Amino acid sequence: MSWLILFIAGILEAGWLVGIQKSESFTNIPYVVFAVFSMTLSLVLFSIALKDIPISHAYLVWLAVGASSIAVINHYFFDQQLTLAHLFCFGLIFVGVVGLKVLN
Repeated sequence: MSWLILFIAGILEAGWLVGIQKSESFTNIPYVVFAVFSMTLSLVLFSIALKDIPISHAYLVWLAVGASSIAVINHYFFDQQLTLAHLFCFGLIFVGVVGLKVLN
């Protein structure tokens, strides 16, 4: 269950990055609220996951899920390019994450 919580925390990390990007230097208040909410919930879930997952593994997974999520969000909603090379590299990250889970 901790791994699922950590995965959700990583996705929420991408959420607060999108909120900050769309807030237009913190002038668009709904996006600021969304960013703060996502950031807070991401950190709370991350800390809950740390009860069962070593911090070195948890932090790597949190960052990997966040980075991958933001790349996909930017591709579908903000027209940023996502090539096969990008997907291959994200696949390598996830292979490493699965390896950490198997070895843990």
